[in-house]
Amino acid sequence: MHASVVIPLWNGAEVIEACIRAIYQQSGPALGEVIVVDNASSDGGAALVTASFPQARLLAQPVNLGFAGGVNAGMAAARHDLFVLVNQDCLVEPGWLDALIAGLDADDGYGIAGCTILNADGSVNHAGATLDLPLAYGRHLTEPGADTPRPADYVTGAIFAVRRTTWDAIGAMDEGFYPAYFEETDYCFRARHHGIAVGYVPRARARHLFSSRAWQQDPIRHLANQHQSRYRFVAKHFASGELGTFFVAEAAAIEREPLHFEAVGRLLGARSTLRALPAIVERAEIDRGEKLDAVRRRQLEVGFTHLWRASFAAAQRLMQDAYPDAPWSRFVRSSLMPLLDRATGGNSVERSAHRTGLAARTRLLEILAEYEYR
Repeated sequence: MHASVVIPLWNGAEVIEACIRAIYQQSGPALGEVIVVDNASSDGGAALVTASFPQARLLAQPVNLGFAGGVNAGMAAARHDLFVLVNQDCLVEPGWLDALIAGLDADDGYGIAGCTILNADGSVNHAGATLDLPLAYGRHLTEPGADTPRPADYVTGAIFAVRRTTWDAIGAMDEGFYPAYFEETDYCFRARHHGIAVGYVPRARARHLFSSRAWQQDPIRHLANQHQSRYRFVAKHFASGELGTFFVAEAAAIEREPLHFEAVGRLLGARSTLRALPAIVERAEIDRGEKLDAVRRRQLEVGFTHLWRASFAAAQRLMQDAYPDAPWSRFVRSSLMPLLDRATGGNSVERSAHRTGLAARTRLLEILAEYEYR
């Protein structure tokens, strides 16, 4: 078996050279080709690949297709029987590919496999992964255990091996998980729904540098992307009973939320999910090969509407502290308004609360407008 290694590249000039060099040095004869899909990077990473690795195939995209879109473009161009997705900031270790191929053939054979992912300090970040219910948060397991491959709920997309036969059977990744998050979880659950096993291979190892700093540059957008992708996954894969439990638990989590960034992220995620719900349902029916009944469709509409409203209320409440009035306004409220009350018999407390709530609501609406198409 030979492998086509696919690397989605987006503004990874600082890490891509080390990533590709490790692949060529540590892979052995099973490596058939390296395909780099550049998602319209602006930092010169694509030019670096061309100059340093002329043997690699560079597929330059005119726009950022997102993680799943980049993967799909690379897989469509792949020539071999095994596709291996590698993140741009992963450094594979010696023997990784031979171990991964041997693990795929273990027992009855896996259609998808992942490997041991180490942090930069050498600690284990991923030894297979599971989904924590009812909120559908992914959780990496961190105990590699014995060297024997074992089944997994899903494996991380940092190193993600897919047989061509699996790809042909269940299709491409869902590009609705844009720009990223949950696409590999969705793909593994789709595979298992169709009877294709997912495995974790301990002896295949790589180090993940986690170089992305997008969450620091725009935390609201980052959180919105995460919640939007999680909601899309839930809408696609949860049965009616699971949905009911999820909506109750998610609403409770929103009510307890202490951070306005998180509340706004949930709000943006719920709004995006509601707008895309017909398309999400259509994609779920295609991927699962079965129709969603009317009750479940209505449950999705009502449930995500409730989350949207709860998130708006939580965000508005939390933003009253995050975006207080100007100092002059606070002075007027604390000093002058009480004097006016005594003279007129009015209630400055009620007026102040109304003004503060209105300011928070206005700022929240400004943020929603700002992130409309970001």
